[in-house]
Amino acid sequence: MSQQTTAPTERDTKRDALVAGLRALADFYETHPDMPLPRYPNFSHCVLAGDDETGQAEVARIAEQLGVEMVTKAGSADAERAFEGLPFKSYYVSRQRSADWKALTSYSGAVVAEAADAQAGA
Repeated sequence: MSQQTTAPTERDTKRDALVAGLRALADFYETHPDMPLPRYPNFSHCVLAGDDETGQAEVARIAEQLGVEMVTKAGSADAERAFEGLPFKSYYVSRQRSADWKALTSYSGAVVAEAADAQAGA
């Protein structure tokens, strides 16, 4: 009987490329000790979901895999874990918080600060 194999999915291919890229970056830093490090390195994943319940459930699932507790605030959720100095954070922004941010920034670009040169002469 022949063994059937399935072709890798797009997700598998992207995952493999990401893991290979992380390993290549680590190898690069090991062989280039004079290379500057990012001041605040981080690795994050924004959960996109159609509703708050689904978004929170996905962060809860990720938190379980990370072995950490999920933190919720105003409907948003996040889970964080550090891997040898590299923080990983998975988060979901609630519909309400997203709407609040959109309202807050709705005038973005409508108000422009006076030029710094003009302020210096005042």
